[in-house]
Amino acid sequence: MQKRLLLGVAVVLVLGLGLAAGLYFSSPSSEPSSPGGSLETAQAQLDAGDFQAARATLEQIVASDAENAEAHFLLGLAHFNLQEYTKAEELFNRSMELDPDRAAAVYHNLGVLAYQLGNMDQAMQEFQTALEIDPSDPDTHYQLGATYLVMAFPMGAVEPDAEFLAQSEAEFEQALDLSADKSEALVGLANVYMFQNKISDAIGLLEKAVEKNPDMREALFALGRAYAVSGQMDRARETLQHFLETKPPEVWAQQAQELLDQLGP
Repeated sequence: MQKRLLLGVAVVLVLGLGLAAGLYFSSPSSEPSSPGGSLETAQAQLDAGDFQAARATLEQIVASDAENAEAHFLLGLAHFNLQEYTKAEELFNRSMELDPDRAAAVYHNLGVLAYQLGNMDQAMQEFQTALEIDPSDPDTHYQLGATYLVMAFPMGAVEPDAEFLAQSEAEFEQALDLSADKSEALVGLANVYMFQNKISDAIGLLEKAVEKNPDMREALFALGRAYAVSGQMDRARETLQHFLETKPPEVWAQQAQELLDQLGP
């Protein structure tokens, strides 16, 4: 029973932390600065997390240059990060109408948007479409793998769906074939291995991810679980404490503390 609890919270936590970072924040095309502001300024504001300022800058650009596909794309990003999802979807699609060359990036972001709204079927379709256009993109393979993993373990399920789990594994492996050190894919594949009871394989992937990114929350939490399942209680406690030191969102901190309480002193 304890092992099932350790596994059961994994998908919610790992994918909740990981997928939010999955948007494309730039697109394949570049366009010159426009009156009323510059794309460079807006990109810098997005990179700094000042999404309201970015929205204001980009609205000025779009008002003066209604055919600027890049401005529409970036404005979609600003709206997405302000949780204005309907407007974000509209702007992503408009940017693709203006510049079809950015279709893979748009479909990728539409997939992330659908995932954020809990529509896994649509997310799957959007990521698959993006990969039809650009099959060599490791980020989209990762995002599709993450979507399959959530679909493999719907709410209330006792065991994962074998077909979706296999599809998830294949997408994570493809992401790693294209980008061997992609930490998110290492964590995703490790979680698949956990469900398959390949605990030592999962630990190897997670230790690699933590070695590359010592404060990566997804990797730390999953590694703490894996150590616990394998009976390495001291390592489990140390890793979960490290996870808590990264100050994760409260809901995930509570899950980690529950696991620590189960492990005992």
